[in-house]
Amino acid sequence: MRLNWKGLPFLLAAILWSAQAESQDFKIWEAKIAEYKGWLDSVGARGSRFWLRLDSSRRPHRLYVGDGFYSADHKTKEEFIEIFSHSLAGHPEKFMLIDLFDGDTGKAVGEFGWGGFKLY
Repeated sequence: MRLNWKGLPFLLAAILWSAQAESQDFKIWEAKIAEYKGWLDSVGARGSRFWLRLDSSRRPHRLYVGDGFYSADHKTKEEFIEIFSHSLAGHPEKFMLIDLFDGDTGKAVGEFGWGGFKLY
């Protein structure tokens, strides 16, 4: 059996280009998640009080929401939860399941999961 060495440089170039493209994608995703986390910090307990704390000891995560969340319109609430979910997943195109709880009473107020965003 004889190997065709003429195609080897093209194969190596394709592998290196693919690895470089994946590296660039990772940098873009990392920057987007950092942007999400910065925004989430601004609407957290010390900001607009959309969220007060996160309990990551269970799955799905428990997110305790505050006054800012309740005063926002439905679209803003949904966008906030989607961004929070992307941030928890560590990827701008993936989601993490989240249960929503009232920050004052501890009662369940909604969820974000396979069925989308739902308030009770």
